[in-house]
Parts: sequence; C-alpha cells; structure tokens
Amino acid sequence: MIIMPGEIVTHLIKLVKNRTDMTFIKLPMEGKPLYPSLKSDHVTAIDTYKVSIFNEEYGDSACIIRIIEISMLNKLRHKGEKLRSLTGLTIPDTEATADEINLLMSRFEVLCHREEEELSFRQKDVSSAEYALKNAGVNVNARTVSEVKNKNAVKGARDAYERQYHSAFLRQKEQQTRVSIFRGFGGLLLEEAEHIGKNVSKKYFNSFTSSLTSPAEFINVLHDAALVRDVRFILDALCALDNAVEHILKCCAYPNDRYELERGGIGRTMAYREYYRAENAILRSVISDREYAEHAVKYNQLSQYKKKIFRK
Repeated sequence: MIIMPGEIVTHLIKLVKNRTDMTFIKLPMEGKPLYPSLKSDHVTAIDTYKVSIFNEEYGDSACIIRIIEISMLNKLRHKGEKLRSLTGLTIPDTEATADEINLLMSRFEVLCHREEEELSFRQKDVSSAEYALKNAGVNVNARTVSEVKNKNAVKGARDAYERQYHSAFLRQKEQQTRVSIFRGFGGLLLEEAEHIGKNVSKKYFNSFTSSLTSPAEFINVLHDAALVRDVRFILDALCALDNAVEHILKCCAYPNDRYELERGGIGRTMAYREYYRAENAILRSVISDREYAEHAVKYNQLSQYKKKIFRK
C-alpha cells in the first residue's frame, strides 16, 4: 500500500487558508475563488488561457489568429480529455460554433480570392514575357547582311527578355505557393467543422480540401510584420498550453522503466496525480510538483521500511 503524506497536505492547506494576505481570483463565469498556482507554471498556463470568439466586426488579422486558435485547441482536445480523466483539470475548449466557423471560412475565402487574383495577374505577366521572348528569337539564325550587323543588338534584347521571363516565372511560382498555403491554412478549420457537424456550411469544404501540417507554415508567406508578430504570439501561447498539458500527463503516467519502478516510481506518480488534482489549487500555491512528489516518495519509503522492520 502506498502511503501519501495526507497530514502534510492538510497542514499546508490550513496554513494557506489562514493567511490574510493570500490573494485569489474570481472566475467570471462561476464566481468561485481560484487560488493562483504560484508554484506550478503548468497549471497557471491552463488556468489563465482564455479563447477569443471572432465576429464580423473584427479585422482579417483577428480571423487568422482565431483560425490558429481553433485548430490548435482542436488538436489538443484528446490530451485534454486524458488530463481531465487523470486529474480533473480542464483545458480551454475551442468554444467554436457552426455560425463562427461559417463566418471564418467566408472571411478567409475573400482573402484567398485576393491571392488568386494576384496569381492571375502574374500568369498574364509570364504569358506576355514568353511571347516577347519568342518574338525576340525570330530569324536570329538567319545570315542576311542586316541581321549580321544587328546580331549583338538582337542578342542583347533576347537576354533582356529572358531575364524578364525568368523573373515573371519566379513571381508566378511564388504566388502559386502562396495561394496553396492560403488554401491549406483555411483547411485548418475542417477538423473542427466536422467535429461540430450540424449547421456548418458545406460550400467551403471544396475550397479548403486539405490543411497545412502546422499553422506555423503560414508565417512563411506573410509580409506584414505586425501580423507575423501576432501570429507568433498566439503560436507561443498555444505551444505553452500544449507543453503544460504534456508535462502534467508525463508526470501522471506510471513508469515502465524497471530502474524507476524500483526507486519509488509508482509512489511518485501517485503523488503527482494527487498534486495535480483540480481541487488541490491551494497545495500548488505553496509547493512545486517535484518537491511534493519527492517528499511523498521519501515519506513512503520510511513508512515501508518501518513496516518491514516490524514484520521481522
């Protein structure tokens, strides 16, 4: 039997509750006091992250940020369910509705059309440059007196047309990649749209047939420094949330390694699970997860050794 340091926990909780200078936060929806997890950055990252709902009054940047948020929180949902089953802690949900998904897809479709219009212009530039290049090469190999005299001039003109064509072709290729990434970025909403199901408009599903591997790919085609900064900000915040969940899940998973098992691995895991239980916010305000777990292991080892002595 694993013995947990219950009396220590009780003492710590009483100590904190009796402190008159202990601050707490009231949750806006529940109206319940939430003691800040001063000794656990991981729980703080979960508790303090709040989603932002998009509406039609917001700009294009907000649309992009919200798409990233919905996509990454959707990916995190499975880990969140596992975390809740182990500890009772809950991570933020996307809070997306069918109406919001439709609005986001509609707005981003407009952005994609802009990029496709630019691609059309660049394709015309390539066609014009290609036509000029072909005409510049007419009769270049002929050997009339006038053509021989103008050979250098013709070659110079052809070189200029080749450079123009090459430049136009590269710009077209760049824009094709940009359009593809834009469409893939819009596709990041597909999983959440399928999760919601009912009342999500199907007309955009053919437009966004596939999604990017990661929202971070979108940064590569952004030219607006302010937007790049905002995208990096939301990515960092969501990655911090993901890392926090991953850390807690790792701590609460029973070890498979024999070395760890022989050195209090089971007891340590149980201590971590106790520490991260949703109702133990006060505990997390006075001691770190590692300190608590190591104390629990030490306490258990002493108790087990004492029992072993008395069995002799």
